[in-house]
Amino acid sequence: MAWRPTQYLIEGTLDNSVPNKVTGWMQFVGVKAKVTFDLEGNFHRDIRGAKIHFKGDAYEDQPDVDSGNYFEGFALHQTGEAGDITGGLPPRDYVSYPYIEWYSEQNGRVVIELKPVQIEVIGTPIPAIESDPISREQQSQNMAVFLGGLAAELNLPKERAICVGGDTVVKADERAVNNKIRGMKLVTQEIRKKLPPLYSQDGKGGKAVVYAKFFTPDSGFTFWVTEFDGKDTFFGLVDGHCKELGYFSLSELESVRGPMGLPIERDLYWQPKTLEEIAPELFKSTGKGGD
Repeated sequence: MAWRPTQYLIEGTLDNSVPNKVTGWMQFVGVKAKVTFDLEGNFHRDIRGAKIHFKGDAYEDQPDVDSGNYFEGFALHQTGEAGDITGGLPPRDYVSYPYIEWYSEQNGRVVIELKPVQIEVIGTPIPAIESDPISREQQSQNMAVFLGGLAAELNLPKERAICVGGDTVVKADERAVNNKIRGMKLVTQEIRKKLPPLYSQDGKGGKAVVYAKFFTPDSGFTFWVTEFDGKDTFFGLVDGHCKELGYFSLSELESVRGPMGLPIERDLYWQPKTLEEIAPELFKSTGKGGD
């Protein structure tokens, strides 16, 4: 449902020392100039009134990160509304890790998620007891306006949309909307290196290792990957109407949208686990996780 350029982030700085203003810059692989910011709004209470400097995992001229056409149409000067911007520090009004979100007048919703070690708070935030939490009602309105704007831009009739917060939300069956609502890159170069080839874990049963997890944020489907052919075909565990082992494709995951139009996402903090750790009920016959 958003641009998610985390994997291309080199570094950046955002400043909320002026009330109701967020300014700064970010540098991404694949974008020649720094992206600058002039947003309305504030950080969450944990960092409000301060400046944050953060670093991504990418770096200039990194050979194994290819942004391709991802940043096509991405504005070098971002204006709009600050969304949820937090360092994940106490008091945790939102999430417990650094989360940077804004609603761009040029590009819609953009989200960057980082690890705590990747962010530095510069200056002294306003004491939390002197600030009110970011309004969830206002954030819901920002989301509703964003999604409603997509519907209006694509000239979709009311009966082709569902309603959230009083504004229209585009359904998932519009190809144009799917292209407009960008999902994250599901298979990075790093993940490609980790995933074993097809059939390489045959015979391991429940001991087969899952190296990646994909999920639909607006429904109950989850995909755990144990093997990949390097092009389009995965093997692993699918949890939808039931849990079962089988094949599924990257192209399918990239094109599918959930009931609210949200694309499939990758669990950024997934750590390898065995199939029997995830679904022990499927491997009870031997008690050892084997076939």
